[in-house]
Amino acid sequence: MTITEAAARLQFAAIGTLKQRQKDRLARKHRPRIAAFFRSQKRAVLDALAKEKYLFAESYRRLTEDTTQLTLAQFDRVWDTVSDETIGELQKVVFNAEVDGVSAGADQLKKLLPFDPSKKAGTTFNLANPRSVQYFKSTGGSVDYIKGINRTTGDSVKRVIGTALDEGWSYSQTAREIQKLYDGPISRDRAQRIAVYETGKSYEKGNELFARSLEDDGVTMEEHWETSKDDKVRPEHTANEAEGWVPMGHVFSSGHTEPPTDPGCRCWMAYQRAMKR
Repeated sequence: MTITEAAARLQFAAIGTLKQRQKDRLARKHRPRIAAFFRSQKRAVLDALAKEKYLFAESYRRLTEDTTQLTLAQFDRVWDTVSDETIGELQKVVFNAEVDGVSAGADQLKKLLPFDPSKKAGTTFNLANPRSVQYFKSTGGSVDYIKGINRTTGDSVKRVIGTALDEGWSYSQTAREIQKLYDGPISRDRAQRIAVYETGKSYEKGNELFARSLEDDGVTMEEHWETSKDDKVRPEHTANEAEGWVPMGHVFSSGHTEPPTDPGCRCWMAYQRAMKR
């Protein structure tokens, strides 16, 4: 390894550390808001199920499969109502997290790069440009996207309902288990995963959108997939990193165009003015 290559690696490591710290701060900021949403949704679920107490056995008994399916179908209708009632609140907290992420990511790359070809300093990128608007329309601004988040939560609650039906739980016991689910795995773990993923992917999108805006101003940019370089990195992401500097929008060998690929992905993208090779 040459001195130049070693210096570049140290620089990338420093950038990666900085980006992760900023992403962590964003996640810490928005996790309590997402957790608060789930606490509110918990109350809506329990209130809705309280109206369906007749569906629950008051003493242990094994229900037939047909009866269980019928009752689960009833729960689906209950959940659809809860989802519709809470979707606006969830959309707001997710959208706010994404706006913060995009803004921070764009600002980070702007400070990192040694140039800004805008005719007016600081106006190369803004949240109202068409690419930003399109991104928000496909994520937090999309009802279908938010419904997907709600659907995953509903599936977790439905598993509790299924167990309640199989084991003949009373409504009171079922309500306690749903409350434990929301107070623990959902309000704590799920809220954390959503906060990390929504702010992290939006932060990376902010990087990309700023780089794209530079290209609009006539600067050809290129990108480099970076991993955390530890034993937790997936082989397909190591392969992406090995592809080196590539043009913007490149489809990597994993089939992805950008990190993170999922809530567990800690990869990030580096950007620079395209070099002649």
